[in-house]
Amino acid sequence: MLKNIYFRATLLSISLLLISCDKDDTPVAENEMEVFTKAVIVVTNLTDDSSETYNFEVEEHDHGHDHGVLPQTQDDDDHGDHTVIELKSSSEYKFEISFLNETDPNNIIDMTLAVMEEKDEHLVHYELAGNGIEIESYSGDTIDSNGNAMNLITKWTTSTATEIDVEAYLIHQPTSKTGNTRDDFGGATDVEIEFEAHVE
Repeated sequence: MLKNIYFRATLLSISLLLISCDKDDTPVAENEMEVFTKAVIVVTNLTDDSSETYNFEVEEHDHGHDHGVLPQTQDDDDHGDHTVIELKSSSEYKFEISFLNETDPNNIIDMTLAVMEEKDEHLVHYELAGNGIEIESYSGDTIDSNGNAMNLITKWTTSTATEIDVEAYLIHQPTSKTGNTRDDFGGATDVEIEFEAHVE
């Protein structure tokens, strides 16, 4: 009698275990957070097609928090910790920004491609502390499904001599894609870099 009860209890336990292990209860793996370790800006003079490349090491970050960046100082930079981009007055330049994940040196990932694929969820914004430079989307820039430029490729038009502090942001899931300051766009900051634009 006891053996029969024990047998039935065992069958009931196995049945409950099988039910609880149904496929629908299998936890869904979360997508890995986008990782950015470097931002690269290629600046091309549209008059003579000469170009310079500037690298910025990006600090580890989490979505929803603002994080700074340690810019990589250029060899000819005599201005302390800030990267300086030298421009000429009354000139036009193409700025092309890209993003890398160099966590594994043997498998460097161009994160720009992922950003472009999620064009509706990303935006690049340059915030200038000063006047003398006008920025607009340029030929080849990526446009989202609502017709908004992502600003991965921009044209910078300079006027008179000036020195301007620039902050560039890669914004994730902006609540708006129009504005003048970082706060106008909402969302989270994926990447933030700083540099000085010197117009001579």
